[in-house]
Amino acid sequence: MKKFCTLLHPIEKNETIRIDFQTELSETDIYEKLKLSGYGIYQFIENDFQYNMEQSELDSENIEYHELKREKKSWFGLSKKIVTDLLIKPTNGFYYPYQYGNYFYLFTKHTINPTEFEKWINAAFPNRFADFDETYSIGFDNNFELLNKDDYILITNHDYQRDFGISANENIINKLLKILKEVDNHKENRFERK
Repeated sequence: MKKFCTLLHPIEKNETIRIDFQTELSETDIYEKLKLSGYGIYQFIENDFQYNMEQSELDSENIEYHELKREKKSWFGLSKKIVTDLLIKPTNGFYYPYQYGNYFYLFTKHTINPTEFEKWINAAFPNRFADFDETYSIGFDNNFELLNKDDYILITNHDYQRDFGISANENIINKLLKILKEVDNHKENRFERK
């Protein structure tokens, strides 16, 4: 039995809803259950976390993706280099293998233009590690704009894929909360609003 901790952040409110539950389902099975009807899942994998599967392996598996180039500074800001992040297109059943790191999933009904996505993610998350970590744990203020109004994002905890945060509009959060309550094998999930 696996224990999960999910933090739901309605973007209209300064609120976090936490639900703890147990299930036999895998992490990616949970993500699939959280995919509302008509939605696809884009996976954004930062350059630093691309150690589990090389791009050549993605190519051999016929996984479609876009390369997003960006300039990255060293820890002390003394040097810069160009790195390549990946935006993996929705593919039935495929999830980039997880070991550690903040993984970012965009649930959307729309076909995503990689250039528009890149502009949006660079503006919304300029400091990837810190911004993803903060979004996972506390969400956004109510001035945040998703790429599309009906999108929602899921970001994993850096160290535990079973801990993840979801940011969405309140209507979507309510639908996702209902799904999470249904997947609990013990029906004793712990639920709290902060």
